[in-house]
Amino acid sequence: MNTQEIENQIENFRIENEIPGIAVSLVQNNNIVYQNGFGYRDILNKLPVTSKTIWPIASITKSFTSVSALQLAQQKKLDLFKPIIEYLPYFSVSDEYATKSINTDLFLKHASGLGRTGHQDTYREDNYNPLIIRPQTNREHNIFPTRKSLVENLYSAKLQSYPGKFFSYCNEGYATVGHLIETLSKVNLEDYFSEYIFSNLEMKNTYTDFDSWRESADRTYLYSDKNNSPFYTGIDHEHFSVLELSKDYKTFLSAGGISTTANDLSLYQIQTMNFEDSKLNLNSEWLNKMQNINMPFGKSGWGYGYGYWVSYADDLKIIKHSGGLPGVSTFSMMIPSEKSGVVVLINKNEVKASNLAEMIFNIMRGKIYRNKLDEPLKFNIDYHNNNVNLFKEFVGKYEFRQGISEVSISDGNLCISTPSRLEATPETLILVSVGKDTFMNLFDGNSVSFVRDENANVSHFLNGGYSYIKI
Repeated sequence: MNTQEIENQIENFRIENEIPGIAVSLVQNNNIVYQNGFGYRDILNKLPVTSKTIWPIASITKSFTSVSALQLAQQKKLDLFKPIIEYLPYFSVSDEYATKSINTDLFLKHASGLGRTGHQDTYREDNYNPLIIRPQTNREHNIFPTRKSLVENLYSAKLQSYPGKFFSYCNEGYATVGHLIETLSKVNLEDYFSEYIFSNLEMKNTYTDFDSWRESADRTYLYSDKNNSPFYTGIDHEHFSVLELSKDYKTFLSAGGISTTANDLSLYQIQTMNFEDSKLNLNSEWLNKMQNINMPFGKSGWGYGYGYWVSYADDLKIIKHSGGLPGVSTFSMMIPSEKSGVVVLINKNEVKASNLAEMIFNIMRGKIYRNKLDEPLKFNIDYHNNNVNLFKEFVGKYEFRQGISEVSISDGNLCISTPSRLEATPETLILVSVGKDTFMNLFDGNSVSFVRDENANVSHFLNGGYSYIKI
């Protein structure tokens, strides 16, 4: 492994993307072979990032929730295909059929049809955060203070699509599964994670509350190069704005509330790829269940497992997951057949940590998908539906919570120009068809689907869990 080349690549990426700090940890043959920090965890005091710096890891948490659910399934305490309402009688959504049919499997693979229901956005953005020192007008207290209270309030959640038909990212679904885990195990979810995962793997610097991250001596601050976020504290470190997450994130712990280090995440990766005697206490059948495609992205050959995106480079399976919260971008990437993994943690939001992980893997073991990031990914394209004439019905303007998105045709591809999720930064998605009404981004492999109304007219599209309504 060319360590110098890897370090040069990381430092170049950090400078090009104006990133304060990055932590990286690498696994080969199920051993940690390299760890390092680059830049600063605290710009103001010039404190460097280390492999033991603690970060909120955001949605990488979802695989921990999936492990916990499958532990209960392996013990026959949980049937993945039994409707949630049979376990949690107070669970309901606005559609009666969906209420009676949504199960753990659908939530774990983001196929419930609910997508982002708005409850998490309300919880994060409207809850009063006493840690933010600038004025916070019109912010309330104690919105969904417990996981149970969130589940009880999902009755207002509206379907984006028919359950099981399309992939649409749903944090509220993972929060519900977290509450289901503690209900069936009779162990508080925080304690369940600690006892049945962290302690078994000797993840000694991993926490289930943000206060433990904030109070750690070796912790990162969270940064943005903009000050338009509801999470902006009013404090700046040089030209970066300091952001602050919700003081209490326990309601959405199972969707994205774990804080940990690059080192501890590598310990977790090693056991995720250990199919003989994993300390995750899952046998090979259940580990494979997590890491196989449970929700296919059309006919692409790629899809989502449980808590992981699953992709292929020829016959080589790669499992991975991103994480994003205000001020942090994270990525975990593994090749289970080679027992190798890359962890990337970045203290700035809306940075494609996945790009850096892919570049590091290319240096570690040779090309995975492509030689350069500006080359398109290779997956199966549905050439029958990948037709410019068929694309015309998708063209138009769509309303999104961050503004207006526009769908157009360019160079034979369907393109979406849209504001990003957190800071509304403009970005362009270049799509190819992988099935009827289902597309994938040619350069990052994410799934986008168009939904039709009862008259078979396109009414909205799904991207990142959000519904973009045609106007």
